[in-house]
Amino acid sequence: MRRRYRILKYPWHTAHDYELAKLPHDFYYLTNTPRTWNTTHRPVPSNIHWVGSVAQAATDVMILHVDQWTFQEPAKRYLFLSQKQAYPGPKIVINHGCNLVDGCSSETMRCMVEDCQVVCNSSTALQLWGIPGSRYIRHGLDPDEWPPTSYGRSDVLVVQAHSSIHGAYRNYEGVARAEERVKITWVDRDVRFDSFNKYRHYLQSCSIFFQPSYASPNPLSRTEAMLTGLAIVTTNSHGEEEYIANGVNGFCSNDFDELIEFLIYLESHPNQVRKIGQKGRETAQQVFHIDRFIEQWNALLSDYMG
Repeated sequence: MRRRYRILKYPWHTAHDYELAKLPHDFYYLTNTPRTWNTTHRPVPSNIHWVGSVAQAATDVMILHVDQWTFQEPAKRYLFLSQKQAYPGPKIVINHGCNLVDGCSSETMRCMVEDCQVVCNSSTALQLWGIPGSRYIRHGLDPDEWPPTSYGRSDVLVVQAHSSIHGAYRNYEGVARAEERVKITWVDRDVRFDSFNKYRHYLQSCSIFFQPSYASPNPLSRTEAMLTGLAIVTTNSHGEEEYIANGVNGFCSNDFDELIEFLIYLESHPNQVRKIGQKGRETAQQVFHIDRFIEQWNALLSDYMG
């Protein structure tokens, strides 16, 4: 029988935290950090408990978080280093970033996460960070939570944060170039949602999804769109060609002009949008299934904890 662990954490990316909580373990989330659970992104799972400090919960392991900007951003750096120092037991660090575009060096990252088990979100990130003993676990979702789209909206959808920082990472210039040729609706710039269900319902009317970032390692929003049946057009920096065949179940390329041409093609071929989107949905149900994600995380916990 598999051991049930007590895992200490603090909120990070709510959507990723929500999937992680599907592991058959108990999670204890700290309330004494600046990070909070965003209930407009996901509801709080029943196996999450709230504690005021490290000392208030007897736990087996702690999960911490970093990205490529953690060293340069004082609040992130302090949060990570202070919690790492405060927790006396074994620690797992999820590295959500990739320094393809900007961020700290691999040497700096290795020093920060020293003595911790590290998990990366893509094979490219795993290779670039080069942290000994680290693992790559591709995220997973429950296909039943992502009903199929009706393909009612024809504009191209972009889903990523829109702010004055990290523009190179998110490839704002590329989006602007694409907007010269196709109509784009950008979630967090053009539309926002005050609940998880409203966001899902919106996806269920969309047709084409565009992932413009070369640096973002396997963004969850792309998987959500793929599971919903949107036709995916994406960069190919993090192993996308392993499961996307151009013109069959999506489009991937690192030639940005080619990506724009793919978008134009889909806009003018709605029947192909449906065909490609439905094939992509079938692919995502296999490649990004929550059962595989849980299995890999359980294997890591068993190996690391003994």
